[in-house]
Amino acid sequence: MKRQFDLTEGPIFNKLLTLSLPIMATSFIQMANNMTGIFWLSRLGTEYVAAAGLAGQFLWLSMAFMFMCRIGAEIGVSQNIGKGNHEDAKKYAQNGFVLAIIVGTVFTVAVILLRSYLIRFFNMDDPVVVDIANRYLMVVAVSIPFSFGHFVITGVYGGYGNTKIPFFINGFGLLLNIVISPILIFVVGLGVYGAAIGMIIASATNLCLKLWAMKKYSGRPFAQYSILAKINWDKILQILRWGVPVAAESFLFTTLFMVVSRLIASDFGQGAVAAHSVAMNVESLAFMAAGGFASAITAFIGQNFGAKKWSRIRSTYRIATLVMMAYGALVTITLFVFATPLVSIFLDYPPDIIIGRDYLRIIGLAQLLFCMEGVASGSFRGRGLTYKPSIVSIISNILRVFVAYFLAASALGINGVWIGIAIAMTVRSVWILVWHFIDMRKRPRVDE
Repeated sequence: MKRQFDLTEGPIFNKLLTLSLPIMATSFIQMANNMTGIFWLSRLGTEYVAAAGLAGQFLWLSMAFMFMCRIGAEIGVSQNIGKGNHEDAKKYAQNGFVLAIIVGTVFTVAVILLRSYLIRFFNMDDPVVVDIANRYLMVVAVSIPFSFGHFVITGVYGGYGNTKIPFFINGFGLLLNIVISPILIFVVGLGVYGAAIGMIIASATNLCLKLWAMKKYSGRPFAQYSILAKINWDKILQILRWGVPVAAESFLFTTLFMVVSRLIASDFGQGAVAAHSVAMNVESLAFMAAGGFASAITAFIGQNFGAKKWSRIRSTYRIATLVMMAYGALVTITLFVFATPLVSIFLDYPPDIIIGRDYLRIIGLAQLLFCMEGVASGSFRGRGLTYKPSIVSIISNILRVFVAYFLAASALGINGVWIGIAIAMTVRSVWILVWHFIDMRKRPRVDE
């Protein structure tokens, strides 16, 4: 491994920033990629934003299975790189990719065949929104296997310690989507199909470029890499052991989120759905950045865990926590102060803007602890303890639904839903942070 990608040596802060900034920027790019479609669809009408918001939740649901493949591959690569076992690291990379393509294809077929039943779940009584959501989901689902594949390769690069190449490729994919989506939607006249096709083209191009980089470009993790390598069932099973808790966490999070979305759609109508979709995507800019940093922590601590450098693990956690405290404070201030102009970029109906504004301000209050939580979760996952943050997340997300339904029925109305979400986020963050503190007190304080 080239020394520049060795996370077990050198200044922690500099290496952490070098590793994490491209991942965080990549997360921004991914979220901006999603918001590009919503921005252009908003030019067609509120019903298109609402429809994309409903259909898009099944894309988020698919991410649970993508995380299963990516996290397992990233942990396998990072820990074995730290041990100096490059051959096993490559096997994890190859098997994680194969698993991702298979799982992504199965999920796509299921979504296309069941799309009308899936959209019906939200109990949306507007037939126009339901029809648009069905048509959009039928096409955009094709992008799922491509997304699975390129996300896993991004995780492999992260586990290796080189996050710049995925960043540049993802940036190109975003620019491609920004250029072709309005052309397909307005110039070619494909409407909602144009937004979906633009995402397919961007995802497929992203995957092809990353596969080329893995085989040919300098700075790649392995001298030789094949997506057709023989399946190693031991590696597949270990990927699943690491990845299934994360997949369960993400799957339940999205499923319960969809239950809350059903509440919003049935009790508060199309405008609230559109406002929720827009505000959630704006807030997700902070969520994705914190998640990107957590992914960097997973790779960083994974390499050092493989090398048994406990003093470096502890120092990394302290430094990362301080960085994310500062970032979380910035996010809270930004969402509170600029909530109205941020939502107004996508919506122009004053009552919908108010709903979106209130969401951002209430959720913004939980962002500081949430960002700190990401560091603790990344630390657990880097050491292969993926089940611990998953347990906390699953229980707190169940709490989210009950609190949201209870408060929505009160005089708080739609704001009760937002308060319920913020309460559950806070409980989860405090729980994970305390559990991580207790866990680290049991670990060695010196290198083994």
